[in-house]
This record gives sequence, C-alpha cells and structure tokens, in this order.
Amino acid sequence: MSKNRKSRQRFRYFCGVSLLVLSGCGVPSASDFTRIAESDIPFELNVTTTTTSSTTTTTTTSPDLEMPGGSSSSTLPEIINETVDLYYISANRVLATKLPIVSPATTSQVLAALIAGPPSGDAGAGLRSALSTTLTASVDISKGIATIDTSAEFLNGLSPIDQRLAIAQLVLTFTRRPGVGQVIFSVEGIQIAVPRGRGDLAKPGTPVSYDDYASLLIDRTG
Repeated sequence: MSKNRKSRQRFRYFCGVSLLVLSGCGVPSASDFTRIAESDIPFELNVTTTTTSSTTTTTTTSPDLEMPGGSSSSTLPEIINETVDLYYISANRVLATKLPIVSPATTSQVLAALIAGPPSGDAGAGLRSALSTTLTASVDISKGIATIDTSAEFLNGLSPIDQRLAIAQLVLTFTRRPGVGQVIFSVEGIQIAVPRGRGDLAKPGTPVSYDDYASLLIDRTG
C-alpha cells in the first residue's frame, strides 16, 4: 500500500470519529416539547415572586358619650344657680346683696357665703361686714326657728353698733330663707342675749325676727 493511500484512510477514520462525538453531544433535532414534572424542578426555580406596595392608614377617633335614649353628646350638665339675699353693711346700715349660689342653696352654703364677706367687684363696692371671716358657726332649723351657735369670739371686740349690725346681718339673711321666721343665738351651746335693731336687748333664748332689724335697713327708694 502506498503512503498516499494510507494517509487518506487515516483522514477518513478521523473524520468519522469526530462526527460520532459531535452527534452524541449535540442538541436534539426533534421539535416535540417534553414537560418536566414539578417534583423534578429545583425549589428555588419554582417560586413566583410578587412585589406588592401597600399603604396603612391610622384613624384616631374620640369616643362619644352615650346619653339616655341612644344619642351621643359631649355637652356637660348645666349648672343651675339660685339667687340668695346676703346682708352687708354700708354706712352703718344694712343692705341686701344678691349672690348666686349653686341650687339648691343649703343652710351651710348660705352661712359660709355670708361669713366670707362682701363679693368682689362692683357688687361689693362700699360694703363691709361685722362678722369675722374666721368665725365658726352652725345653723340648725326647727319649726321655723333657726338656732345659730357661734364660737366665743362672735361679738368680742365689737363696738355696740357693730354688735347690732352683726346680729342684723345674720337675722336678716336667714329670715329671708324659706321656712325660717325667727332666730335664736347661742355661744358654744349657751343661749345669749342679743341687741335688737333699736338697741334694746332680747333675753337669752328669746327669738328675734326680720322686723326687729328693719330699722337698720337702707331705704332703696330714698
């Protein structure tokens, strides 16, 4: 066999082997689609990722007050006042001053307001009181008679005219209250004599009335 012939045979053999190798590694020429089972797909490749943008809104509400009848309201209960006549001194006479007190005005409220002294502002301009703001007193009402019991300093240190005016302030104030017609005074439980408006004394335990001090009232028409 000649050398050229042997060379051609080696070339054909090499090409044949190369074709076999390429045909084993190449892409299949079939056009059919083969579905792969989900169990054979790696988990990371089988996850669908969805991005969602959301907005959160917070609403603050104030609870309504539940009122009878099923209605709601934030209105506070109305405060009702009662007008009370309190008596203070002007130029050594006695004058009624009207003061609003939360209704119903109790005996203790009226007494405390009177002892506190004249109101501020124009309503109390030019007025004074013969009653000490530190006075301790109590009022008991029975059968139309108010018994006012005070501490020992009640009339101590007062001039005769101021003693009458102090008694007049209390008597006129409380006899203007409903159900009270007369007043009896005592000091630490012991009944005392008190001066009337004209200067005479009422004996201990003797009731005094509005009329006993009417002479000390300022005539509003004058």
